[in-house]
Amino acid sequence: SRHSGRDLVPNHLTFMIFNHTAIFGEELWPRQIVTNGSVMMKGVKMSKSFGNIIPLREALKMFGADTLRLSVLATAELLQDAEFSPPVAKSMRERIERLYRFVAEAAKTRRRRKASEKSLTTIDKWMLSRLQEHIRKATEAMNKLAIRKAIHTTLYELDQDFQWYQRRITDQKEKMKRKKVIAHISDEVIDAQIRMLAPVAPHICEEMWEMMGEKGFISLTSWSTPDETKVDIKAEKSEALIAGMLEDTLNIIKATGIAPKKICYYLSAPWKWKTYIKALERSLSAKVVQSDLIRELLKDPDLKARAKEVAEFLSKIVDEVNRTSDEEKQRLIQVGVIDEDQALKEAEGFFERELKAEIRFYSEKDPKRYDPKKRAHAAKPYRPAIYIE
Repeated sequence: SRHSGRDLVPNHLTFMIFNHTAIFGEELWPRQIVTNGSVMMKGVKMSKSFGNIIPLREALKMFGADTLRLSVLATAELLQDAEFSPPVAKSMRERIERLYRFVAEAAKTRRRRKASEKSLTTIDKWMLSRLQEHIRKATEAMNKLAIRKAIHTTLYELDQDFQWYQRRITDQKEKMKRKKVIAHISDEVIDAQIRMLAPVAPHICEEMWEMMGEKGFISLTSWSTPDETKVDIKAEKSEALIAGMLEDTLNIIKATGIAPKKICYYLSAPWKWKTYIKALERSLSAKVVQSDLIRELLKDPDLKARAKEVAEFLSKIVDEVNRTSDEEKQRLIQVGVIDEDQALKEAEGFFERELKAEIRFYSEKDPKRYDPKKRAHAAKPYRPAIYIE
């Protein structure tokens, strides 16, 4: 078995086959040739002639074995050249050490108690649902030997969602009141993340596994599997609503330079949700044409009574609906109408902490709403209208 670099295929490796075939009998021909790509640094191949090689022993002292493995594996998929970057290795080490510190802290209070379904709030259900998606994606990537994608999903995407979860529960009174539930969610995330990192960062994962009180070696335990019973599309869409509102509000504040004292959000009237869902359903079979959809919608007495408003609203959402992927349309239809009022009231404290202002929520249909600039009519499903003063 000959192992060599792929850049030697057109010369040394090819002539090896020619020479063996010409000189030896078939029983002495090479059984296999295995080629590998190069490790690059700053876009240049690592080579003795270039003087840019970092000896493995030195790299281990500088970065550690797990960091080194992750830094190489996370830069390229199978059959691609890997790019080693000392700054990336340093960043990877910091990320792994941060995870280690978090696991060490979580291990101090771990009780392995399951939280009841009734005790879970929307943000808890969102985190558990997102966790199943990350497990599914990482598993699919590993089955295809797409190691880079699996690492990115496990180390970055899952971590990003977990950081959002922690950001959403920063209120100290809430954390103390819901300590058991939050610990349960954290345990689930940590357990899955360590299992999925173990093949690529085995040393520190064994340490964290033992730290969490688990028995045996993590290398001998099972890979994480997604639990479909914990997938909650409605919770995911509710949280997407909150994240989108926060982003829109911050963009307005940045653009206007306003120091907000009061922020009002206006939630879509029920007829807009009905119109939006109908448009999604109609667009699954064919591209939505506004005139055709209006005729269908006006068969509904409630919508017929506000025909002008329906037509105006449709003109604002038709292009958006037609651009939405069929997969996303299916999810939105499955979720149906989101109770925006309930979702936002659960997150009221979060908005106040993030925006440092008084927060008020109004329904578009509420005639007594505070709306000095007449913004309520601009509300759309998943996109409440915003007024800042």
